[in-house]
Amino acid sequence: MSASKNYTPTNGYTEIVKPGEMSITKLHFGVLSLTPEATFFDHSDDTEVALIALGGDCTLLVGHNGNKANGVLGERPDVFQGEACIAYIPHHTTYEVLANETGVEIAVCKVPSHSESAAVILEAGETVNQDETHLSIRENTFSEDLDVSASDAHMIPTGAEAICLHRFQNADGVAIFDVTRNTGIARVQLYHNDVFAVPEQESIVLLTSEGVGYQLWVQPNF
Repeated sequence: MSASKNYTPTNGYTEIVKPGEMSITKLHFGVLSLTPEATFFDHSDDTEVALIALGGDCTLLVGHNGNKANGVLGERPDVFQGEACIAYIPHHTTYEVLANETGVEIAVCKVPSHSESAAVILEAGETVNQDETHLSIRENTFSEDLDVSASDAHMIPTGAEAICLHRFQNADGVAIFDVTRNTGIARVQLYHNDVFAVPEQESIVLLTSEGVGYQLWVQPNF
C-alpha cells in the first residue's frame, strides 16, 4: 500500500526508498546533499540514474571510455525558483559530483536498465525524448490553496508505480492525498520533505494542499 517517509536533510547521500520497500518494485530514490566544494562519486551499476538538481549547482563528470558527459548541473537556488536541471546516466557508468561555492542538493532516482543510451546533462527546461529514458520525471508547484482531482493528468501521474518528494515553502504546510485501494479510498497526509510512494495497483483521485507547495514525481517509463 502507499506509504511515506520523512527525509531529514543530511550531508552526503541518503537512500530513502529502494525496491522491496513501501510496496515499490522498480524505483530507487534518495537525496544527495553536498556542502561547498564537497564531492561524491558513484557507479550506476545495473540501473539508469537521473540526477535532478533541487537547489545549488555542481560540476558533473559522467562516464569513461566513449560515453562521457561533463558540465554544470543546477541553475536555481531552490525548488520554488525555476525549473530543474536533470542529468541522465546510463547503466554501468561512473559519475562524480563536485559541488560549487553554494553547495548542491540533488534528487537521485534509479530504475533497472540495460539500455545503451548516451549520458546527457540538460539545462533548466530541456527534456529528453521519452524513448531515450526509462525514467519519467515531472515537477509541480502550486499556490496557497489547492484542490486537484485525478482528471488533471499533468498534476497526478497514474498507470505505474510512482515516488513523490513533497515540499512546502513554509514548513508548516500540509497536503492530503485520497488514494484508491482494493478496500476503498485511503487518506494520506504529507508534510514538508515527505517522500510518498504509490504502488502500481493504486491511484490518486484527489489532492488537497494548504500552503505553497512543490512536488517531484518519478515513475518508470516502460
